[in-house]
Amino acid sequence: MSERPDPESLRELGEGSTNVANAWAGADEYLSQGLVAWARRQLAGDQKASVKAALAACRLVVDKYPTDGADAQAPKQYVDDMLAKIHRWVDNPSNNNKEAVRSSIDTTRQLHAWQGHADSAHFWILEAVDHASLAVWAGERSSYIVPLDFSTCAARSIACVLHALLLHGTAEAAAIDQLTRVTTAD
Repeated sequence: MSERPDPESLRELGEGSTNVANAWAGADEYLSQGLVAWARRQLAGDQKASVKAALAACRLVVDKYPTDGADAQAPKQYVDDMLAKIHRWVDNPSNNNKEAVRSSIDTTRQLHAWQGHADSAHFWILEAVDHASLAVWAGERSSYIVPLDFSTCAARSIACVLHALLLHGTAEAAAIDQLTRVTTAD
């Protein structure tokens, strides 16, 4: 794996990698775009490493998800259950564990963090968990019946965690350090 980047090098990467094929509403500025591009490169070709990185990123913020129902789009139990199922798949990447993750994701949710809720950290945490789950059952290539490739799903999960960390007051450099560390961990 390559050297871990700082926020400025990620911004440069984001500016240079932005195109229609890479467009995603959760990365509408260069820092997030660069983080997605960098993480995809780091994780390409290794689904288990991709899922582990997304899971580790989610763990950085899951304790900040509201437990009282507050303004959350899903109960904390949904988040905890999804993370537990993802973890089971990491420990044993069987078809049964993959199916448990796939069948548990809430595909009916219609509100997303980037749809007017970009300043709500819990929306980003939920997005991060959902993208981590997509990395479990994603194929190496996207098609009309499966989500994007696993490294893109994991990279998007990591970018969602970046948004949550920043909204919770983590300094930008510290957030990037934490996320690049979990992405490159073995």
